[in-house]
Amino acid sequence: MADHSQPRLLRVFLGDATPPPRDADGGNGNDAGPGADARSAVTVSDGIDAFLAAVDERSARDRRGCPFDRGTAQDLRWCLTGHVREAFGPMPVDAVRRRDIEALLAELADDGVPARRLRAVARALRSLYDFAVERRLVDLNPAAAVAPPEEAALAATGSEPPRAVSERAISFALRSATVGFLLLALVFLTESL
Repeated sequence: MADHSQPRLLRVFLGDATPPPRDADGGNGNDAGPGADARSAVTVSDGIDAFLAAVDERSARDRRGCPFDRGTAQDLRWCLTGHVREAFGPMPVDAVRRRDIEALLAELADDGVPARRLRAVARALRSLYDFAVERRLVDLNPAAAVAPPEEAALAATGSEPPRAVSERAISFALRSATVGFLLLALVFLTESL
């Protein structure tokens, strides 16, 4: 017997997420009407599955409006099916807040996850929630302005990360050495003529 859970998942994720009529909640704007139940019924895990299926079908778009390339799709899958599903999977998609995402990134940083991977997790969450905003499952993207803890602290102080300073120093030293070797070669060339 064939497993038909995927088509049902997409129907729930895409079909039941239509916003309620304006006065379904009595006009008070707190989403207490039937639309709120449809939003709350979609978990982050459901959203991840639907988003990754859309990425595979090339119907999901990045912030520039382009389909995700194969490498980015693999990165999204790694981040979302690992760290994000483990942390937020059973939560309703509209219950995740910015502070939850920042706490996840801080926990991963404390566990020794490199800054490059933390940035990838933050980007994956932004993409997932951009998709959820398009599908009207959430009103705002809670990951829109999230940065990994180290970058957030550096942005608050206005300083550059130590690695960037050392990379600039190495780059300057290499350029200086190249100019020196060129000058030396020019001297030897002129003396040989």
